[in-house]
Amino acid sequence: MTNSSTHLSSLSTNRSTSPDAKVLIVNTGGTFGMVEGASGLQPASGLAMRINAVVPDLPVQFDLVDLVPLIDSSNLMPSQWQAIAQLILEQGGDYSGIVVIHGTDTMAYTASALSFICASLGKPIVVTGSQKPLEHPASDAPSNLSDSIELCLQASGSGIYLCFGGYILQGNRARKVAVQSYQGFDSPNYPRLGLTQPSLILVQSAAAYTGPLVDQVPVFSDRRVASLLIYPGLPAGVVEAIAESGADAIILLSYGSGNLPSADHELMNALKQAHAAGVLLVNLSQCPIGHVEQGVYAAGSLLKELGALEGYDLTPEAAFARMHFLLACCDNKKAVVTAWSQPLCGEFSLL
Repeated sequence: MTNSSTHLSSLSTNRSTSPDAKVLIVNTGGTFGMVEGASGLQPASGLAMRINAVVPDLPVQFDLVDLVPLIDSSNLMPSQWQAIAQLILEQGGDYSGIVVIHGTDTMAYTASALSFICASLGKPIVVTGSQKPLEHPASDAPSNLSDSIELCLQASGSGIYLCFGGYILQGNRARKVAVQSYQGFDSPNYPRLGLTQPSLILVQSAAAYTGPLVDQVPVFSDRRVASLLIYPGLPAGVVEAIAESGADAIILLSYGSGNLPSADHELMNALKQAHAAGVLLVNLSQCPIGHVEQGVYAAGSLLKELGALEGYDLTPEAAFARMHFLLACCDNKKAVVTAWSQPLCGEFSLL
């Protein structure tokens, strides 16, 4: 686990749907709790009291625990998933559900990672945040928090949700789709699970975890996985540099149904050399809707010949988090390859 400490604050709200209902809020940082600093918005402490002042009518009691230090999600590293997950697993057992407040830039990465790490808790976990800080007069923070807490009370069993801008999404299917819009997240390649406006309607629960449970939070190495957008003129040296960096896997964001610039012999040779060196390759479409079909076109045949792992209809964020999780949990890369073809918690569809 990374070196992080926590600070627990407990506040009572004005009303409660059940005398036993209580929610744990894990504050990791992000726009939601930021205040204006000398160089712009920055994370700030004291969020429990500030929530109580701005949103005094939340439906249940809550405790709030801060990740220390709080982070701007743009600075998130995979190793920090350990600290977030540790807080959830160590302190979340006595609550009806857990709300994770997170910055929007890497929220989909963390929601995906938590779907793999925190399955053993058996409680709904809802990841949320906001486009405007809590005290901003036009902030979406109060509604996103209220909706997320209500979702914790209505969702049954375990599951990782992302609740934002009126949409209820499966955490490992969500993507950030807008920078300024209050509806900043969606799941372009998977149905929304529900809506929160004008009232909360949960049509479908988030998928339950079906993979092997881990005994403890995995240890993540920050640079084991790289994502690489395929584009016209991509230098072969980029692939060579990633392979030489010690990365164990490359998520290749390919064209269309899984195609590469096969006429670029330098780039193709670099991929062959990376594969020969033991780097795992994942063929994932850069298109937001649809899935990979390796080998349909000649331009995509090389990756199939190299034994590249199929990206199915994974989001780039879920593929990245999933590969990190498998590398951290499996004994070797052969075991990762074996495990790759079966979903762990609904993160991709077997077509």
